[in-house]
Amino acid sequence: MPKEHFTFNQLANPAPKSGLAGVWSAPQAMLDLGGNVAVWAEQGGTQALAPNLRPCPWLVLHGGPGGSLGASHVAPLRFASVPWFGFDQRNSGLSEDLDLDVIDLQRYVDDALDVADRLDISQFHILGGSWGATLALAIAAYRPQRVASVVLRAPFVPLRPRVDAFFESLERLAPDYFAEHFGPGARTDLVCECFDVATPEHLLELSIAWSKLETTLLTGKPRQLENGKSFLTDVQELALVRKYRLQAHFLKHDCFLSPADWNALVSRCAHAKWPLSIVQGLSDSVCPPGGSRMLSEMLLRSTLVELPQTGHLAETGNMMTAISEQVARHEQLARTD
Repeated sequence: MPKEHFTFNQLANPAPKSGLAGVWSAPQAMLDLGGNVAVWAEQGGTQALAPNLRPCPWLVLHGGPGGSLGASHVAPLRFASVPWFGFDQRNSGLSEDLDLDVIDLQRYVDDALDVADRLDISQFHILGGSWGATLALAIAAYRPQRVASVVLRAPFVPLRPRVDAFFESLERLAPDYFAEHFGPGARTDLVCECFDVATPEHLLELSIAWSKLETTLLTGKPRQLENGKSFLTDVQELALVRKYRLQAHFLKHDCFLSPADWNALVSRCAHAKWPLSIVQGLSDSVCPPGGSRMLSEMLLRSTLVELPQTGHLAETGNMMTAISEQVARHEQLARTD
């Protein structure tokens, strides 16, 4: 579509009927932002706005880097019956790949704002989970006047000691298996260096190992980690390599945020006026509760919701219900302003 020929109101699909909150469909648009970006949008439970009225929908940001948007990410918004839009980030999901040399945090921030601009959305709420929560804070700090409110799920704090601790957690699950692929005691620098120097065949082995270890950490369920052949299709193999090459690229560069940059980002968010909620599972081993508590202490106006017996993923425990409640609360606050 030409740039001037559509808006959010024209693009957004009606919300799925009751009982179909888990359905997912092809993107409503592929936007050329210097490479195609897959975009979805839904009207929510309200009727479509008049063409001359601008909506204030929720921008949904998936995790990763290297994940993709899906029904579990938007389910809380569907339950709250609010309009939303989202996209697959660069080198993720259905969006087009660019050379890693031109991929950084600012590119992702610019993409989010460009998508909003192309849909004629001047202001939006943000819902981001894990890495998507980090990106949400970066967008909100960069253009705070465009943000109506923010809900973070299990935010990833991109400080090197915390990322090193993540890899230590993976190593503790299966020390011999971890050492065989990444080296004993390997942390962020060494793991990412493995991806820089690996042959294509070795890249697949590294990606499968990272995926198996991370899945075990996510689910808390021990699994076989032997080096036998994984039964993956060619498409699945390519998707794994694509995902973990991108993650290694971001982690090697500390997500393009020095400690000083991170402090400045959080300080800018602290000076903003919009509501901010953090929803955290207390059984989260990927982004442990300490990160959310630290953010909550620095963002004094924030609301921290901690959920017992709930892990990292959007569909675990009472996570969806808690996020939906915070979304509804933010919507009510916006109506009373």
